[in-house]
Amino acid sequence: MPEETIDIPDLAGQTWLITGATSGVGLETARAASRAGARVILAVRDTERGRQVAARLPGETRVVEVDLASLESVRRAAGELTGVGGGDAEGRVGGQIGGQIGRVAGEKADGEVEQIDVLVNNAGAISPRRCETADGFEMLLGVNVLGPFLLTNLLLPLVRRRVVIVASNAHKSGSFDVDDPHCRRRRWTPAAAYAQSKFGDMLWGLALDQRLRDGRAEAAAAGVDVQLTHPGWAATGISNATGNAAIDRVVTGVCSIFAQPAAQAALTTMFAATRPLPPCSYTGPDAMRHLRGMPTLIGRSAEASDPAIAERFWEFAAAETATD
Repeated sequence: MPEETIDIPDLAGQTWLITGATSGVGLETARAASRAGARVILAVRDTERGRQVAARLPGETRVVEVDLASLESVRRAAGELTGVGGGDAEGRVGGQIGGQIGRVAGEKADGEVEQIDVLVNNAGAISPRRCETADGFEMLLGVNVLGPFLLTNLLLPLVRRRVVIVASNAHKSGSFDVDDPHCRRRRWTPAAAYAQSKFGDMLWGLALDQRLRDGRAEAAAAGVDVQLTHPGWAATGISNATGNAAIDRVVTGVCSIFAQPAAQAALTTMFAATRPLPPCSYTGPDAMRHLRGMPTLIGRSAEASDPAIAERFWEFAAAETATD
């Protein structure tokens, strides 16, 4: 349980889709939403692990397979949810559970369209070395930005309340090289690649919110907005993924002292998802230079607030993902 908590409203009757919901902040967000009464769709790469998590949640669930490192997987998952295409059996909750074959409570029948009240783009990656997605994108840009960008655009007609994008204060040290976004020529480092990806999250979130307000994008209901979050320093696996065992041990030790539990970090997501906030607010912890604490509105970089920069990034992401 988190060290402190916030008042979470009754979410009965709502459906939340959460990416990366099998561990860390995503798992704790799923738990919090489920405890509050929401039906939770776990959009995950590992469906077996997703089913195990779903079985431990108190409310109705559905598990959908989506690998954000593959645009084909993203489109397949979106098709399954929108009813215009099907995923395979592994992408659904139905399956072998306790020796019984059938649908778990909350699963839609094949071809039935979902309704999503809150879409939480939580899944993220960090890597100790440069690698590429199935589509040839630099991995962190692909998984942290382009995959969620496409998924959100495809699911937007189902969303009735809010889109939440879990970004990071790492965006403040990020930049975007339009001539070499996938770092094929310039030197790649984990920190710079991660910062670029989180800068990208801030930008496409800003651009999407503007589109929702001016009518260039349409959701399932009027008034849908975008909220951006910074979870702070959370004690999760993403904090110790340097690829160097000795460094990872040190980071794990430091995390145990200074980082906040994942359940505490998830409060920022819950705050952003449920509070009446100005459109495209940026929420993060209130203490230790926004590394931990209770959720509050925080500041972002000037570049991440610039609609013109956001529009250019949107055009890049739309071209990369073949999004209309």
